Amino acid sequence: MAEIVRRSPDAVLFGHSGSSSGHTIISQMAAAVSLALSNAAIIYGGVHPTYFWREILAQESHVRAIVKGEGEETARHLMRAIAQGQSLREVPGIVDRQDGEPVATEAAAVITDLDVHRVGWELIDHARYSYWGGKRAVVIQFSRGCPNLCNYYGQRGFWTRWRHRDPVLLAREIARLYRDHCVEVFNFADENPSAGRKPWKAFLEALIAEDISVTLVRSTRADNIVRDADILHLYKRAGFERFLMGMENTDEATLELIRKGGATASDREAI
Repeated sequence: MAEIVRRSPDAVLFGHSGSSSGHTIISQMAAAVSLALSNAAIIYGGVHPTYFWREILAQESHVRAIVKGEGEETARHLMRAIAQGQSLREVPGIVDRQDGEPVATEAAAVITDLDVHRVGWELIDHARYSYWGGKRAVVIQFSRGCPNLCNYYGQRGFWTRWRHRDPVLLAREIARLYRDHCVEVFNFADENPSAGRKPWKAFLEALIAEDISVTLVRSTRADNIVRDADILHLYKRAGFERFLMGMENTDEATLELIRKGGATASDREAI
């Protein structure tokens, strides 16, 4: 907070990629920043505000606009509009107020090439972030979205469709973080990174070729583990140590109701 005030920016962008439970701290921080910097534009993005923009703008008057869905391109256009004093009505993928009421613009196009944008790793003090027994750690992303049709899953509506990064480029990025910044643990933020077997296998092979010793952690569908039974040795060689497997229920009728697309038999086989 003190650092934000010291820098006195024209806009402060808040976002979190987790569940709705993360909203409370964002709400408190945004209100505090607005109180200290009354002229700063407060922008909020992420999964929770994408779905609850009506409630947020109705209850939190200090929030200037909300970014719906992916933020990289939308945020650039939004910042340009604010800097140039233009109407935010021309920026796709946001929600602001019109006559005091929250109004959404047209949806922004999804980012087809995920390698066009990058994480600003140089802005991070890697010594401050650890996991898995104190080892330096980061969160990375190979893909966005999920091709499955589970009807309870908000992330699918957020990303709209499954896309992946260049497998070789991501392997190089991991290797560089390991060699240059001593990062040893990589936690995948993907909803379903192995949805496409071919690009996922290419990533595993590219990372193995980098010849580094890292620990990889990810979430996955149990049926993807079964599908990849013949290449699980590549998972191990690449560095995978743990999977969080999505097995939402043990009742077949419930699995069908939520359109899980899996079965208890494949869940057992995956384990």
